[in-house]
Amino acid sequence: MSDDKKQEARRRADRLRDKYERLGTPLLWFEALYKEAEGDAGYIPWGIQEGGHQAARRPLFAWLERLEAGSPRGKALDVGCGLGDNAAALQVAGFETTAFDISETAISWASERFAGHGIDFVAADLFDLPDDWAGRFDLVAETFTIQALKGDMRFKALKKLAALVKPGGRFLIVCRGRLEDEDCTPPPWPLTPSELQQVETLGFEAKPLESFFNKKEPPQRMFLAEFIPPLPSDEEAEGL
Repeated sequence: MSDDKKQEARRRADRLRDKYERLGTPLLWFEALYKEAEGDAGYIPWGIQEGGHQAARRPLFAWLERLEAGSPRGKALDVGCGLGDNAAALQVAGFETTAFDISETAISWASERFAGHGIDFVAADLFDLPDDWAGRFDLVAETFTIQALKGDMRFKALKKLAALVKPGGRFLIVCRGRLEDEDCTPPPWPLTPSELQQVETLGFEAKPLESFFNKKEPPQRMFLAEFIPPLPSDEEAEGL
């Protein structure tokens, strides 16, 4: 993909993000961006990965490869699925995958790309998810979605997603990261360790935070955070 196209994709995203934030509907710019792309993934800033091809995010691939062979997978939820590549990676890894995005255009696009893969693609708002998703998923995988939010929307999103993880499951977050004293030039808005630690206030146990740099120039700090939900009480366990 040409540099001109990359720059145009970023300009479109910035313009639409600013427009819908001024209108007081900050999440609707995603649908507008997918519509303007008219089926060309090159106009989705996150639609084309290293090497000019569409693929699941490398950190997610690496995490999936570390899963114990033959261990049960169960149900997975891909958050903000976009064009569906991460959802496809989860499905190939053995999960029964549901994937959602606020953009109906993105969901239609992903459904066409991965028709026949058995993935349940759903148009849904992160802040208004189906009631029957609560405690339903063995894995909730959030990859580069919360970093697009600002302010108190970030903790609200973490709380919403944490509620979807079943006992014994996992909540996985892959994001741009920054240390508490590091500057950033958004968008996106990298998460700090203290923001991720908010998941622990919901009763989750945190595995050691993984910090690394991607291969872009200049390299960008990334975090991979994994959380284990609290065990149910005796009364709750009896009702399972």
